[in-house]
Amino acid sequence: MVGTVHGSALGFAGGVVVTAVAAGWPVFALVLLVVVVAVVSWWTTVAGAALAAAQCWGLYGGFVVGDGGHLVADWPALAVLAVAATASLSGLVRDRPSTVDPAAVDPAAVDPVAG
Repeated sequence: MVGTVHGSALGFAGGVVVTAVAAGWPVFALVLLVVVVAVVSWWTTVAGAALAAAQCWGLYGGFVVGDGGHLVADWPALAVLAVAATASLSGLVRDRPSTVDPAAVDPAAVDPVAG
């Protein structure tokens, strides 16, 4: 899992790239920003996902639908990005491969009957 600060940084970097590439196409830019938020949210903390969504929304409102950095409060876009962030937070509860060596686990600690 990537920490909050790194998740926020990844969300911002991805948002800047999407904004630079798709600034002329608001719907396409929003779709790409949803992808950025979903991917970052999959690997970061809840706070990192929220920050990535907020930063992507600011970039979208300021440079895609806004003019030269003047924020246009596009609330439906914020809702879409927030849903993308919360939907992909399932990465926090998905089955991750165990880093514990099963041979190193004391069977008596796991199963009191065995010990």
